[in-house]
Amino acid sequence: MKKVFLAILVSVLCFIPFSVNAEEKEYKTLNLDEALKEEEIDHDFSNYQETDDQAIIYLFRGKGCAYCKKFLTYLNSIVDDYGKYFKVVSYEVWYDNDNAELMDKVSNLLGQKAEGVPYIVIGDKVFAGYAESYNDEIKEAIKKQYDSKNEYDVMQKLAESSDNAEETTTTKSSDTTALIIIVNLLFVAVATVIIVLFNNKNKLEIMDKLEEMSSVKKTKKGAKNEA
Repeated sequence: MKKVFLAILVSVLCFIPFSVNAEEKEYKTLNLDEALKEEEIDHDFSNYQETDDQAIIYLFRGKGCAYCKKFLTYLNSIVDDYGKYFKVVSYEVWYDNDNAELMDKVSNLLGQKAEGVPYIVIGDKVFAGYAESYNDEIKEAIKKQYDSKNEYDVMQKLAESSDNAEETTTTKSSDTTALIIIVNLLFVAVATVIIVLFNNKNKLEIMDKLEEMSSVKKTKKGAKNEA
């Protein structure tokens, strides 16, 4: 009987969910120097350096993309005058699925669908594609983000959004887990009672059978003595 109860308990435990924290993804990025090198664009950064105060240009690009290369070439051309205001975090999306998924998440958060590359984010300003006609707007967005006291960082906003969603999911998952555990414990309790009652019933039946056999035996013995 103990084996039966143990088997039931093990079966129930198999259905109790266990949560596992997913590791945060690490995305492969390139800075401006590395992106220019990858696209084989000649540049001289002897007077350029990245700092924490610079506005971040998030660039989602495809390796070998002509328009992406034109945008990088433009950034390279304004380094002497504007280099102190910006730095680049570049995500290659044609050959990196994680980066491509990140671009979709960013575009969904900003409400401007990424239908191709380059997809450029400066603060809360989005440039879906690149053309020379965007140049003045790009410089304006860089300077605005650099001067802003409350810089808008889309990656930080995305992380906060993901944390809130994960917290909500975790809360719901915890509630569901607690309910499942309670139901399983009730099942174990009911199963235990049924087993005990069934066991007692069997014992009573066996005792009745033994008494019946004993009575028959006594009757036969009495009849034999009378004979």
